[in-house]
Amino acid sequence: MPEVDIRWRRSGGRGEYEHLPQEILLGRKLVISAISVPGAYITTDVWGRIRDGKPRLRRENPSDHSILNVAPLIAALALFPNPRREDNKELTLPLQTKSYVVSQIRFNVELGDDSRAICTPLNMNILHDNDTIDLLSRLKNVGAIIDSAGLSGAAKTLAARYKALVQGGSADAELMEISEKLAPMIFSSPQIAEVLEAPSEEFVPDAPPASQAKVTLTELSATEAERKLVSHYRIERSDKLRKAKVDLVLKKHGKILCENCEFSFEKKYGARGKGFIEVHHIQPLAALLPNVVTKLSDLMLLCSNCHRMVHRKKPLLTPEALKATTFA
Repeated sequence: MPEVDIRWRRSGGRGEYEHLPQEILLGRKLVISAISVPGAYITTDVWGRIRDGKPRLRRENPSDHSILNVAPLIAALALFPNPRREDNKELTLPLQTKSYVVSQIRFNVELGDDSRAICTPLNMNILHDNDTIDLLSRLKNVGAIIDSAGLSGAAKTLAARYKALVQGGSADAELMEISEKLAPMIFSSPQIAEVLEAPSEEFVPDAPPASQAKVTLTELSATEAERKLVSHYRIERSDKLRKAKVDLVLKKHGKILCENCEFSFEKKYGARGKGFIEVHHIQPLAALLPNVVTKLSDLMLLCSNCHRMVHRKKPLLTPEALKATTFA
């Protein structure tokens, strides 16, 4: 099944989206597989076109604000804040309404005999940030939550309306309204929020640097910080991510040491300590995107003492601050 990227590009004051490789969506209308409601498909009014010799997404009714474009539709399905189209060279994290631009969405595409392209969301990127959001996992998490017995009262009513709108099959702007009301209710329950925002088990070695822009990390509430810490610990305790990082360092350096103080468990404890090390995720909590695909370059190998010192007080020590404290 082919994959296609919907990519934001600068154009005039607002920006626009192109589709690459261009031949996949050319002359086809985008139909989004909702994932959060299994078997539901949302027909957009967006087509793959060629404009001025370049592949562009174009709406049938661009002035109809009752219908969502592709990026806001995906955000609404995933219970993300409403994105913007304009790039003001700034990014505020955690994500907030109109504080970010969706720079790329990757889809699996199934081409029908008619002019439709059935697009299944895979992952998403944010402009001025080089992390990737596992969109497929996020949407599956949303589906599990809206069918959960843990919802009650207004949240349960909103979840039912969300499901009805998605099953209705149109990109109705009401879906964004429902999403923006439902998300805060979900975040008010730490247990449910942890399910929604769980980091991906997928990883990449590294990613290109983010573009130069002003990135503002807002101060987290106690509840937000606790939720981000849960994701942080899940990354650090993932056997899959730990093995990938250790294997990468072994391949590069041939030995495992604390990357701060250079302590070696194997040197100290012999065969019993061989291969033992702890993994620390170095990103600030506020910068940790939901459902993030972890970059191995964001993981740091630490001995138990150094790792404990990083976490002993809040905010967590940066690698630079840890080094300065260790060798003061």
